[in-house]
Amino acid sequence: MLQLCFNNIKCFCNICVMLEKLYKHHNQLIEYAKIFDKVNYEDIVQETYIKLHLYSNEDKCFINGNLNKSYIFIVIRSVYITQFYNKFTIVDFVDEAIEPDFDEEHAIEWHKFRSKCEAEVNSWDMYDKKLFTIYRDTDLSMRKLAKETGISFVSIFHSLKAHKKKLKELFQEDYNNLK
Repeated sequence: MLQLCFNNIKCFCNICVMLEKLYKHHNQLIEYAKIFDKVNYEDIVQETYIKLHLYSNEDKCFINGNLNKSYIFIVIRSVYITQFYNKFTIVDFVDEAIEPDFDEEHAIEWHKFRSKCEAEVNSWDMYDKKLFTIYRDTDLSMRKLAKETGISFVSIFHSLKAHKKKLKELFQEDYNNLK
């Protein structure tokens, strides 16, 4: 039995029983997670267990004693999107990691490039600049940012998408020359 409750006491609460039943289908959950990510699938499944533990019940996970495959698939997909996908899709030039072994000339060119990008970001209005820098400089997903700021997720998504496109249009050629 999974030990989810405190003090290593054998637990029979509804959530723990539901998770234990769900764990019997662990390999199936792994296969669902592999659809989205071939590397982090175990992490996705573990996050799914946590999400189900916090927000779900047995009626949603099982129908007539059988695994509700569509519900579980949607939860896994949701976990993947919020925990993993959002962190890998937003590419901004300003925050790109740099190899430290550049020669001095290349480092100067890179610094100039970063300065141009920062100047562009600083020229935006306060809302756009603040939203972009918060998202770039923190580990908050768009959903968490929306929840904490009270700004709608859709508004944040469209704003960040427009900023990313704008930066790419302005600096893609310079960026490619630096690589």
